Amino acid sequence: MYQTFIKPWIEHVRKERELKEHLISEVLKHAQNDMVGRLQNDDGTPDKTAIRRDNHISRSELERVVKDIHFNKFVDAEEAVAKLAQDLDVNRDDEISETEFIEGFAKWMNSNSSQAAKSKSSSQGNHQNPTNGASAWLTAIGYVVLGVTMLALLAEPLIASVQQFSEEAGISSFFISFILVPLATNFREATSAIKEASHKKSSNTSQTIYEIYGAVFMNNILGFVVISILIYIREITWQFSADVLVVAIVCTVMGLAATFRPTFPLWTSFPAYFMYLIALLLVFLLKDVLNYV
Repeated sequence: MYQTFIKPWIEHVRKERELKEHLISEVLKHAQNDMVGRLQNDDGTPDKTAIRRDNHISRSELERVVKDIHFNKFVDAEEAVAKLAQDLDVNRDDEISETEFIEGFAKWMNSNSSQAAKSKSSSQGNHQNPTNGASAWLTAIGYVVLGVTMLALLAEPLIASVQQFSEEAGISSFFISFILVPLATNFREATSAIKEASHKKSSNTSQTIYEIYGAVFMNNILGFVVISILIYIREITWQFSADVLVVAIVCTVMGLAATFRPTFPLWTSFPAYFMYLIALLLVFLLKDVLNYV
């Protein structure tokens, strides 16, 4: 129900609001440069005497004004006239009276001034509160430390559980560790990435790629740090050289590919998929065939 009715209605309302705000902004910008001169008093309030020029304006006159403004090609002139008349022509008689014009124009200018004031205050707030950036950094570092601590505490029980499940189910621990566990832990991120990419918008796709790169980097770095800490504290023999070597090879190849290209055609996704299979094959060859541990 949300996807079929509610979401399209919300998108339609949002686009209507953005279009109206764009039209109002362009009309005000054009009016400030027109022969009526300044339309605001020194205190920023509307100058109704300057706005008042004629007793009424017809739809044809409004169309000439809209065509004179030269909106961009994405805004149709007739649609712009309809949107402006919807705000100005209160009694719907296809003529905008003096009262309707003054009140509507004043409302636009007040709305435009309030939005500019909010933007200015927000900009000043960003400059006047440098402590917010420091607190955000401290919060982020705190979350990272908390995550590393949780991984350090839960890594060994997870490994033991995976090993026990592998023995009880009679499934290779290699299959459990490198196929089932990654699929289970990354299923939500994968479905979310596919859903965002299906919109076929550059901003959504870029954000999805950033999230994937961030997840890969943090998973590998945090996993390596936690394993290294456990090995150092428990004085365990290092037996992960093959795994680390394969991860380093895959990350190097993908990192170099992403360094020299800002965009990626569709065919580049197939080598990326095969990199996963190649990584599994390399781990199998290094550990089980060549006994490289």
